[in-house]
Amino acid sequence: MNNGRFDRQIRLFGKEGQAKIRACNVVVVGVGGIGTHVVQQLALLGIGKLTLIDAEEADESNRNRYIGLKHEDPVSGMRKVDLGERIASEIDPEIEIVKIFNTVICEPAFDAIIETDYVFGCVDRDGVRLIINELSSAYSRPYIDLATEIIAGKSITYGGHACVNLRGKGCLVCLDLIDTAAAGRDLAGPKIEATEEALYGVNGQYLGSTGPSVVSLNGLIASIGVTEFMVSATQLREPIRLAKYYGTAGKVVVSVDTPQSDCYYCRSIRGAREAADVKRYIREGIGSFLR
Repeated sequence: MNNGRFDRQIRLFGKEGQAKIRACNVVVVGVGGIGTHVVQQLALLGIGKLTLIDAEEADESNRNRYIGLKHEDPVSGMRKVDLGERIASEIDPEIEIVKIFNTVICEPAFDAIIETDYVFGCVDRDGVRLIINELSSAYSRPYIDLATEIIAGKSITYGGHACVNLRGKGCLVCLDLIDTAAAGRDLAGPKIEATEEALYGVNGQYLGSTGPSVVSLNGLIASIGVTEFMVSATQLREPIRLAKYYGTAGKVVVSVDTPQSDCYYCRSIRGAREAADVKRYIREGIGSFLR
């Protein structure tokens, strides 16, 4: 390991801390607007192994915010996992990189999360976030969930959060960070979309659709998440359980909300491993329609 390259970091958390980062195996689910920032920063920190999970290719609308996406890159045609690999490899070719060009709901992705030291979730759909939350809880994997939101209209609001699900001290569900109704629609699949379209006149293609997104907001949330990874991996301090950015007010607030004492994910299945049967999502074929 080139200590000269990492000199300014070593001044913060020492050679031992840098060695701990180098030994880290990290999974990033979703190599998009937030995920490309995360990949870049993890590579700069000097992690040793990186697994990238994404089933999509970049498109023209991604050019405003994807780190590393070049003007000459073909869209479609550029797989997001390949973009993540290029970002990391150009910074540090010694990083071991594994690419899973598939939804997270598949055997290789589940196995990667089960074996990892940390998992970053950088995804849009609440159904996917719920599954990662359940899987990481069942196998006691530290899960850092990152999300942004922009609500346009007469009164624009924007912000985001970084949540660290660690040691059963609060997860996305008991901290009320998942829209359970949206997650239910995601997991029910095309049938519920067709039903809601028939009942309410809602075009199924817009259910769970993405909204506005900008590079700086993604970068801010990614930086908070990577910082919490850094302090946890090097043991500088205990990571913050939940940080929320309120862009309209221009402030970051550390949540002091008390997680639910009877949370199913933090209490009932935490550390249950195979007994939690999270792989039922794979058997049920949810990965075929949920990305």
